[in-house]
Amino acid sequence: MVLDAGCGMGRYLRIAGESSARLIVGLDVSGAVAAARELTAELPQVAVVRGDLLRPCFAPASFDRIYSLGVLDHTPDPRTAFLALARLLKPGGRIAIWVYPRQRPLIEAIMDLQRAVSTRMPLGLLGPLCQWSAPLGGLKRRLMSSRRWFIQRIGVALHLATIGVSMHPDPEVRVCDTLDWYAPKYLSRHTAEEVRGWFAEAGLTDVVDLSRNQVFYHEGQGHGINLAGSRPPAPGVP
Repeated sequence: MVLDAGCGMGRYLRIAGESSARLIVGLDVSGAVAAARELTAELPQVAVVRGDLLRPCFAPASFDRIYSLGVLDHTPDPRTAFLALARLLKPGGRIAIWVYPRQRPLIEAIMDLQRAVSTRMPLGLLGPLCQWSAPLGGLKRRLMSSRRWFIQRIGVALHLATIGVSMHPDPEVRVCDTLDWYAPKYLSRHTAEEVRGWFAEAGLTDVVDLSRNQVFYHEGQGHGINLAGSRPPAPGVP
């Protein structure tokens, strides 16, 4: 049993479903579950449930594997959401999460200022703005991948001014990722030490940093706090 905690429109849920014969459950609080169901309709081992990560609708120790990628930081209380998910792990089960990292004070101030404006915009305005920003994300990606130092610096400066504009190589994903940054009411950033504290509080062991030696699949891929840990086996079980 595998849980995609915060599956959204099913981007990762589909990948997991195509690569495994295990039963995989996607959980999300939003109406995006309709799109996730449509995206995984031909995968009989995938089920999609609408529910809240802070109050998950499953019995404790229900899942062998849980992953939550870029979701906990969009909840009003990421620590509480993580602890709720950890309780769903079976003994010997494993959980992996990804959350946004805390940045330097100047960058934090820029991000907070931009989101203070964007989160107050009506979606009917913010959505088209995110669509129109797609070429800008592509430009940032090209500038920052240049071999010329001066060109790279221009790209970095442009990125700081538009830090939430995605640089994903797929323009459609770029629009979705940009909207995912600017629209949500909640978006927190964390340190690795803080997140390790969540794992310790949940009684999880064998905690590893999955971001070490991580392979990046495209220029502009986001860095994050990416940790995984295990629920110790039941006493007497090897």
